[in-house]
Amino acid sequence: MQDMGDTTVKAKEIVKRSYEIVRRFVKGETDEEKVLQRCIIATGDVNVKDIIVFKNDAINAGIKAVREGANAIVDVKMVAVGINRRLYSGEIFVAVENSDDSEMTRAMSGIYRLKEKIEGSIVAIGNAPSAAIALCDLMKKGVRPKIVIATPVGFVNAAKSKEMIRRFDVPSVTTLGSRGGSTLCVAIFNALISLAYERPDRAL
Repeated sequence: MQDMGDTTVKAKEIVKRSYEIVRRFVKGETDEEKVLQRCIIATGDVNVKDIIVFKNDAINAGIKAVREGANAIVDVKMVAVGINRRLYSGEIFVAVENSDDSEMTRAMSGIYRLKEKIEGSIVAIGNAPSAAIALCDLMKKGVRPKIVIATPVGFVNAAKSKEMIRRFDVPSVTTLGSRGGSTLCVAIFNALISLAYERPDRAL
């Protein structure tokens, strides 16, 4: 069972019961299904399983990146604070906190400023489509993160930005259409962290 941050007896009971319910919809037999289970529990939405897209061996790439202690570049603080720091050892950089341009969004500006740190990192974008668009621009120029988790939400550029990411050969986990959000992004990230440590002897 994945680490959900449950430390008390009652919390563990709730997590156990949550997984029992979710297994009615997603069995959790594969790594991808385990990620989907985590997303369903985090959002309370069974249908979220139908909008998540895994590309280019994303699960193994994510597990490997976590085990190697790769740094994380995230778009907003909400994603940063949700990452399971009990298990994740990489440093986290928040795009909106690194912005220096008033003409573009803070998330976009921050992604450009963090260009040198993106190479070989885990990029997790849960809120800002503009951050995903900036990342695509950098990837066109040869910057390569180890994995991209992109679930920006909304009606302006959200669907387009995620489709752009899926065109690259970089491992990615994205959502279809306008749906997504930081909660979903964190759920995917933490699921990869849990998978990285629940079977430490697993070969990649």
